[in-house]
Amino acid sequence: MTSGNGYSLIGGGKFETTSFTLKIIAIVAMTMNHAANIFYNVLPLPALCVLFGAGGLTFPIMAFLLVVGYRHTSNIKKYAFRLGVFALISQIPFSLFLAPTGNVLVTLLISLGVLYADDQMRNRAAFWAVFAIAAVGSLACDWGFLGVVIVYLFKTMYGQRGGIAVPVVIAILALGLPLLSNLVANVIAAGDWYYLPQVLYPFVGCALVVPLLSDYRGRRGYPLKWFFYAYYPAHIAVLGIAYVLAFGAMPYF
Repeated sequence: MTSGNGYSLIGGGKFETTSFTLKIIAIVAMTMNHAANIFYNVLPLPALCVLFGAGGLTFPIMAFLLVVGYRHTSNIKKYAFRLGVFALISQIPFSLFLAPTGNVLVTLLISLGVLYADDQMRNRAAFWAVFAIAAVGSLACDWGFLGVVIVYLFKTMYGQRGGIAVPVVIAILALGLPLLSNLVANVIAAGDWYYLPQVLYPFVGCALVVPLLSDYRGRRGYPLKWFFYAYYPAHIAVLGIAYVLAFGAMPYF
């Protein structure tokens, strides 16, 4: 049975995962992740573990939704323009409260250009040159080179067996193994669990993305386009201002 808003009821009232569902999960996970980063120096280790563990859901979902949006958009120029405008707006609170790098919307905008080039450029050598330039440019942004790779893999493996798992596993290994190595070394040397929350980001959060995206069947659900874009800079600003008001200083990063 399918409701008018795009949800499908499956056996006994189970709701199928839609784009709306994924966006809500990404928003919640993103808020938890950014709260962990901004309040890192004042939160206890258990709280950081929960926040970072959930935060790992965010980027793989955003990368996947970018590919879905690219495949279904009727106007790629408007799509890129909208993403670019909010990337510029978001850079102000991101630079103030999170990191002196490009925000994740910049990474997604660069990745969108790669997706478009992949479909438009028949000369594959030229495309890979563009890909390399884009990857280098993304190094100064959130998720960097790895972000562009994950988006591209989601596109090229879309609908294939392992098309969800492979990009996510690559993210888990690329992020998780160095952090796990640091965690083990610190625990052995000094009993220091400092890296544990960060280790949970890929090994718990990112890993949970696989069953979540595997349940997606292409349904849209409720539209949430503008809210999703506007929420990104707004919640960073709110969290950052809350930190300043509470502690009288800028967040440390």
